[in-house]
Amino acid sequence: MINALHRSRMRPYLDATGNNEKRALALYQWHLELTSAVQSVLGVTEVVLRNAMDKELQSWNTKETGGRRSWLLEEPAAPLRSLSANKRKRALEAATREAERRNSNHRRYGETVSHDDVLAQLMFGIWKDLLPNHQPGAGNSTDNSNRARLWREALTYAFPNEEDPDGEITFWRVARLHQLRNRVSHMEPLLNIDVQDEVKKAFQLVRSIDTEVANWVTGGSKVSEVLNRRPSQR
Repeated sequence: MINALHRSRMRPYLDATGNNEKRALALYQWHLELTSAVQSVLGVTEVVLRNAMDKELQSWNTKETGGRRSWLLEEPAAPLRSLSANKRKRALEAATREAERRNSNHRRYGETVSHDDVLAQLMFGIWKDLLPNHQPGAGNSTDNSNRARLWREALTYAFPNEEDPDGEITFWRVARLHQLRNRVSHMEPLLNIDVQDEVKKAFQLVRSIDTEVANWVTGGSKVSEVLNRRPSQR
């Protein structure tokens, strides 16, 4: 089994168990359960986040353009236009391909691509990239000034339960969750990460959007249960 999974992939688990192959395999199997539990929380968090931000961006774009235009199907007002250009284009192309592949039995066969179709194709990273960047050195670049404007005029309203005047709290939560999502998606080990603390950021982010939804997400999480079943490493 170790060879079938490849020793390079299993190296973190072998190192953690003193090269005990039986325990390394048990740890790897447990880790699969952990990543599944974390992914479940992150998946719901991403949907809640994108819907909340999309609602405010759509409202803002309607005011800025003087009409009800989808910011994903048509060129939105500046600065949203430049901040989202490449990711909007790729999402629209992906949604178009999906629509073209629908067979005649599909419930939406022959229908044109909708705003929601494109929204579903956007990657987690766009939501981080639309928030004011508070990383060291980000400074007052044109893009970051534009993000700050979007925060003040639109995106701050997506997080009504958080006192976050400049978006720093929200930026770091989303940035950390983006990193965690990438690790989980690539099956990278979480052995040396405080998973409980990282998942807590997801709960806090959802709570800043909607407390009832946060209670539902927290109550349905299996992360703590799985963490408590971590097998012995020695």
